[in-house]
Amino acid sequence: MKKFRLLFLALILGFGSQMAFAQDSAYVNNEYAKAMALYNRAQRYNDALVSKQALMEMAILNPGDTAVLRSLAEIYFGGGQYVSSAMVAMDMVKIHPGNLFALEVAAVSYENLRLYDKAIEQYEAMWLATENATVLYQVSYLQYLLDRFAEANANLDILVTKTADENITLSKEDGTNQEVKFLAAIENLRGLIALDQKDNEKARGHFTKALELSPDFEAAQKSLAGMN
Repeated sequence: MKKFRLLFLALILGFGSQMAFAQDSAYVNNEYAKAMALYNRAQRYNDALVSKQALMEMAILNPGDTAVLRSLAEIYFGGGQYVSSAMVAMDMVKIHPGNLFALEVAAVSYENLRLYDKAIEQYEAMWLATENATVLYQVSYLQYLLDRFAEANANLDILVTKTADENITLSKEDGTNQEVKFLAAIENLRGLIALDQKDNEKARGHFTKALELSPDFEAAQKSLAGMN
């Protein structure tokens, strides 16, 4: 009889825990639906602050919802809150290591924060996943900024074999973009590396070659003019 009573008590406790779980689940679902409604209304009214608050609530209620994290990262990034956008993006990477959106947001956010080592890590992950030449060029450029010249040149060697007939879009000083031959961009970056290594003649040769490939290449023009 005693064993039967203990078994009956265990069944009651188990049923009670299931009821509590069901209640908790219903509560979470209800709160999530309220947060979603708040987000939708904030979006309709173009209220970024409330949108962010609603997304944060949804992220707390369901930490694995990468769609919510993506929207949150976009708001932070669009508002120039690069610390926050990087952290949200890295939370996404923990859930889905190969998520290209998250890797790119993290990389660009770290770059804007001048945390170039961290940016390189994310760009390298993107390169391994996509073999996108522009991504590897960005890795090389950041390595140049960090005085990691041997690594930068090694990556540029890889790019030479992959971009013979391709173009790349680069930013100009006035904020507009310019399309140049990829090989010209490589030559210009090699010139900058040589210049930092105090090899002026080698640098001049790279800048000149860059302009032979793309005569209107603003960065190469300024690089060469700076030497003259």
